[in-house]
Amino acid sequence: MNKKKKIIKRGDVILEDKPFVHALKSLFKNEKCDYCYSAENLSRCSGCQYVLYCNRICQKLSWIEHKHECCKMRKIFPKVLPDAARIMSKIIIKLRNGGLIQKSYYAPNRSRTFQDMMSHYPELKKDKQRLDHFNSLFEVLKNYMGESGLPNTVELLGIYGRMCINAFNILDNNLNTVGTGIYLAASVLNHSCTPNATATFDGTTLRIRALMDIEPSDPELHVYISYLELMQTTSERRCELQKNYYFICECQRCTNDNEQNFVNSMICPNIKCQEGIPMELNKPNVLDTVTCSKCLLKVDDRIVEEFYNVTEFTNFQLQKMKDIGYLDICKMCLKKQNGIFHPNNIHHVKILDLAFESAIKMELWSESLKFGIKLIEGYKVYYGNYHPSLGILLMKLFKLCSIVENAETAVQYLKKGMSVLKITHGEDHSLYINEVVPYSKEDLRLFSPSNTLFLSRRGSRSQGHSKYSAE
Repeated sequence: MNKKKKIIKRGDVILEDKPFVHALKSLFKNEKCDYCYSAENLSRCSGCQYVLYCNRICQKLSWIEHKHECCKMRKIFPKVLPDAARIMSKIIIKLRNGGLIQKSYYAPNRSRTFQDMMSHYPELKKDKQRLDHFNSLFEVLKNYMGESGLPNTVELLGIYGRMCINAFNILDNNLNTVGTGIYLAASVLNHSCTPNATATFDGTTLRIRALMDIEPSDPELHVYISYLELMQTTSERRCELQKNYYFICECQRCTNDNEQNFVNSMICPNIKCQEGIPMELNKPNVLDTVTCSKCLLKVDDRIVEEFYNVTEFTNFQLQKMKDIGYLDICKMCLKKQNGIFHPNNIHHVKILDLAFESAIKMELWSESLKFGIKLIEGYKVYYGNYHPSLGILLMKLFKLCSIVENAETAVQYLKKGMSVLKITHGEDHSLYINEVVPYSKEDLRLFSPSNTLFLSRRGSRSQGHSKYSAE
């Protein structure tokens, strides 16, 4: 009689994977070890003068691959090889040196090789933007590796497709993208906008952890991660997935009309109600009568008109700012949104997020704390109750509270942050060990903002695969 498989519990490691190949972003080439991404005790490779290592062990382990690119890097020095070209060259070198037979297991008897990954060759042939990028990469690689060192065009396009569709952004402990990696086993995982698992990185090691209890099965069948930033509307997510991964998402979140109830919501003008009123994402040519479903108040047309005007203004400012928030502009948007936008309106949450990070960058601790506290509910709405971004937000609030308010309030955020990061990262993760555990034991009165990871600038929160642009 077969024993029943155990249910995968929330916080369990479902999969641990080492990269088939990986490449540190050139932005960090003078700041991190090219092998393990550490920032300590760096020494430059005497051969190429390009890569740095933190110790002899990393240098020796890296040399298995680096010996094939060291002389090529020396030849083009001081030019910097574009990031996409470097990861492509590493894949080509790896495949010619035993990589074709390398396997990575995602279940006891289930494995993947590089060739098992989908290249989406037919879709690539119709994708003008990616073909243009491929052609520019081809010219760079010819100069870097020599035309004789490259596969034929069909094979090379297949490699390019597998790279674009299957690569992961490698994130540091503050969710900045620091590198790109190809992970054979993890590439089997499918996407959902309501994922039941998340990918985190410890150096270049990728771990997939369960965000909820999952019935036992092959990861290929019932484990889902997110390929993209989740704080987007359904149409934005679907458009990005279609553009970059060539599929239309049919997950529960994308097919459930309930999301419309909060994504672009107005707050009911009735002070005693304050219910969210769902609005169309784009301003209609003719404004229909808007009524609150809870208190049945008919909203004045002037308020509806103002809602769409503020939405248009906010979207314009978000496009201008992208990931770099300007506090004065954020405050202007928040002032216009006050009394009109529901707190869970996606445009409101995005502006709050930028204001929070901008205030931290300017060391305006009190202001950043106020913005951050308002962010918590929005993060839970768009990311769920267990997500790396939520855990890091709570840890930031703990550190801000320990500066601005008092230790007792700070400890509450510390406990909440620990409970989230224990699930998303695990107690054995370097972030948890080095940046969380010490504060649970120290006197918070000794806390200094200068020694913290979490109050540094956060970059992209993308928890999914890489998307390449022409570089």
